[in-house]
Amino acid sequence: MVVQPMQIGDLRPLFPLIQARDPGLVWSRWQAYAKRIVRSKPGAREGILVARRGSRALPCGAACYRLDHDLRFGRILTVEHLVALDLFHPQAVRAALAAALEGVAMDLGCDVIRAILPEDDSDAVDELRRKGHHLDGRTLMKHFYQ
Repeated sequence: MVVQPMQIGDLRPLFPLIQARDPGLVWSRWQAYAKRIVRSKPGAREGILVARRGSRALPCGAACYRLDHDLRFGRILTVEHLVALDLFHPQAVRAALAAALEGVAMDLGCDVIRAILPEDDSDAVDELRRKGHHLDGRTLMKHFYQ
């Protein structure tokens, strides 16, 4: 399993993976977000990691991250939109992404990783727990529609 920062060529192949996790995501929003990430320099405060079987294979997983600052913990890596779509070994994809995210957190000087996951993604919860993550509160959202 190879995990690397997203490249411009990953933009289209990643959209269905990310949309599988968030069916309401539209192409224009993904394109704007992903292009901004691709244009950022190495060591940027946010990014998208892409997992694939071998360096040239199509993406089979991804995770979006950003550096945040927290009153309680200081520098914190927030991870969202963790998706692993591999028919035979999704656990290997999640494990590779989790390990790569730990590397990003260390490179950015973070002491904590906060993963925001959908309530129904028990597989991702289980994998992150195996990697030492634990439940710490809840996230509530209120949507404003115009």
